[in-house]
Amino acid sequence: MKNESLILLEAIDEGINKVFDVLPIRYFQTGDVIINNREPLKSLFLLSSGVCQISWDGLQEGMEPRVGVGSVLGDVSFLLGGSARAKVVALEPVECFELSHDSLELIVRDSPNQASRIYRALAKINAQRLLSQTHLESVLPFEKKQWLDSTINKAIEKFKHAAAAFEEKISHNNSTNDVKQKLSREFNCVVQTINELFPARSGAEPATKCASLQFIRTELLPYLLLTRTAERMYRKPRGYAGDFLTIKWMYTDQPGGSGELGRYLDRCFLSQPAAQAVRNRRILLNEEIEKALLLTKERPLRVTSLACGPAEEVFDLFTEPKIASQLELTLVDIDQEALNHIKVRLNKEGVNKYFQRPIKLERRNLLHLCVGRQTLDLPPQHLIYSIGLIDYFDDRIVTQLQKWIYQALTPGGRSILGNFHINNPSRGLMDHLLDWRLIHRDEVAMKSLAESAGYSLNQTQLRLEPSGVNLFAISTR
Repeated sequence: MKNESLILLEAIDEGINKVFDVLPIRYFQTGDVIINNREPLKSLFLLSSGVCQISWDGLQEGMEPRVGVGSVLGDVSFLLGGSARAKVVALEPVECFELSHDSLELIVRDSPNQASRIYRALAKINAQRLLSQTHLESVLPFEKKQWLDSTINKAIEKFKHAAAAFEEKISHNNSTNDVKQKLSREFNCVVQTINELFPARSGAEPATKCASLQFIRTELLPYLLLTRTAERMYRKPRGYAGDFLTIKWMYTDQPGGSGELGRYLDRCFLSQPAAQAVRNRRILLNEEIEKALLLTKERPLRVTSLACGPAEEVFDLFTEPKIASQLELTLVDIDQEALNHIKVRLNKEGVNKYFQRPIKLERRNLLHLCVGRQTLDLPPQHLIYSIGLIDYFDDRIVTQLQKWIYQALTPGGRSILGNFHINNPSRGLMDHLLDWRLIHRDEVAMKSLAESAGYSLNQTQLRLEPSGVNLFAISTR
């Protein structure tokens, strides 16, 4: 998920001009052309829901990038003037805030200070894109001094030989137990070696770029793209790596992919500590919900999940009717497909009958929610949690979200925010091969964020799930 629209909205909200008090919302259907290449463009669009595909002159067919929630569209044409320089098509129903060029020009004329902030925001957005594009497209020339360390070269060769041995046994219908164990071992060795030789950086910083890493990607990506889970992360069909379906596959822990090799490599990926941590966090949440019932006498216990994804932990609750019957649940996500998935499953499994009131499904852009561009009507909540969101965003945005959560809690209510820990042993794989670049945080950072949002330091407890990869800050208002 991108934070481009929030960067621009914050620059706008710092001013007092009423032109931007209410931004009109535009809706587009699947296949609609939002921006047409070489045609005049009169507005910027801030994508708040859905996925779009971008193409431009000279781009190779099949290489068209997809953008999702939080992206700003049309800003280059505004900055450079003239006609649009790319085509943007809705791949599904899309919702955008529209910001007209006329409104921006009015600000430039009447409020130079605010105009300066807006232009700085647009410059920052394009600088972020430049860094990302440089990471994807620009590779340093191969030189002997940049060539692979013999350790990683050896690890890659052993992995490739193990994969070939696996395929040979499969093709001859022989037992694969021994080659499976070897392939798993060599896969883990490659991941560990990448972690050691190419330390991952924060998701807020430019990605590591060197010829050696490019060679590693060239060698290993064909194998990862045979899998189901890692392939979806790399392709990002919803505009970001950890979408609801990817997370659901991690929860269910059922490998898929192309052929026997693809399925087994997916098993190797799903056995990585990062995937294990995703599965562990649903157990942690159920424990924390039970704890909230003990801490709070009021019923129903009002609970909200932000960026709920597939909401697997909710479906775990229906196996405990005595717990579910005491809850009032609100599930919030920006992705309508995620909410549709939950709705179908709720109806199919009849889960709502276990709860005091039907589960509420709300589609909101949390970035826009925390700066007041959207609202969510909630009674004071006893528990608000988000377990797969804040590691996409920098400290400034997380603090704003936590402040919103603080105001939405009843006195004594608790916030639970999950973040990947800096010691995540799958981080090299995520950063360097899958481009699943998150901002990892440690205990000090998580406590500092809670304090910045208004929670007392002695009211924030930290908890790691069993694999030690996901860190949770549990704060009490």
